[in-house]
This record gives sequence, C-alpha cells and structure tokens, in this order.
Amino acid sequence: MTVVEQKREMRFEAQRIRAGAFEMYALEAAEKATHHGLNLFSSFEKNAVIGAYWPMESELDPRLLMHALVRQGYRTCLPVVAKKNSPLIFRLWQVGDPLEEGTFGTQHPPAEAPEVIPNALIVPLLAYDADCYRLGWGGGFYDRTLATHSEIKAFGFAFGAQIVDHVPREAHDWPLQGVITEEGVILPRKQHVSALQ
Repeated sequence: MTVVEQKREMRFEAQRIRAGAFEMYALEAAEKATHHGLNLFSSFEKNAVIGAYWPMESELDPRLLMHALVRQGYRTCLPVVAKKNSPLIFRLWQVGDPLEEGTFGTQHPPAEAPEVIPNALIVPLLAYDADCYRLGWGGGFYDRTLATHSEIKAFGFAFGAQIVDHVPREAHDWPLQGVITEEGVILPRKQHVSALQ
C-alpha cells in the first residue's frame, strides 16, 4: 500500500474518532485546550500574530483561545485559500469582526482586512502522532505555507483522542512544533507538557 493510500484509509477512521470526541466533550475540551494554549503562547512577544482557523464539522474549536489571546495583547488572523496548489494567505481577524464565505465551506476575513504573516499558527487536523506529524485532508495548503514561510511556528489543535501510532509521511509533509490538546501540549519526540502545569 502506498503512502497516499495509507493516508486515505487513515482519514476515514480519524474522522470517526474526532466526531466521537466532539460529540462527547467539545466545549469542555476547547476550554481546557485554551488554558494549555495560553501557557504555550505566553513565551511569544506581546503583539505577535497568531493564526488559527474557523472550525468546521467536528474540529476542536480554537475561537475561545483566539479570544483569550487577543485579551492578552496578541493579534489573531485567519487563513484564506487564494487558489488551488498555493500557500495560504492570512488576514487579521478577531472575534466579532466580519467574515465571508470561502472555498471548501470555510469562513475568512474580507479582502479589506490587513494581510499578515503570522508568527505562529494553530492548525486543524484529523490525526497526529508522537512526532507531531499531522494528517489533514490532503489539500497540502498548510505544508505549502510552511515551506514558503519556514519561520512560522505551527501547532496542531486537537482532541487527545486523535493521536495515532504513526502518520504516514511524504517528502512534502512538515512536522508541527507541538499539538495543543485538552490534556496538555504534546511536543515532538514524545516530550509532554503535563496538563497539571
């Protein structure tokens, strides 16, 4: 089985697991993950730009974290799919600002919102492993973005239940700097920031 086939097969199971976690404790998990995310981003300079995503379906909702980051002096932004097979662009946005319909059912800031390059990204995923490789939907937008802007620190935002033994990897796949969950922050090489901290 090729890596592409392995990823396709894993997506079905990962979507089922994420949907189950969402049904069981979506709001509670988002609140706990927000606490861990604030601890993580406290090392970033105030006024840093943190990018996130508008949640779809059963994705863990980062809007509580975005709102909390703004209250602590950070700026936040959302991605825009400019065109197929190209990196994402980002526009400043915070809770309460207008949004418009985007590609693939997403929501994004309108064209008049200032375009920025974030210092860090909070990214959605279907599954992740202990090395912090993520499984997405296969569009490659985040991988192209990180290849273009390798200075951006990218962190997954997911339910703890979304971890798998191994995410199949291709040459273009980029590992994340960590994954923020309701249980704590998972760091590469199986280092773990305890939820008790």
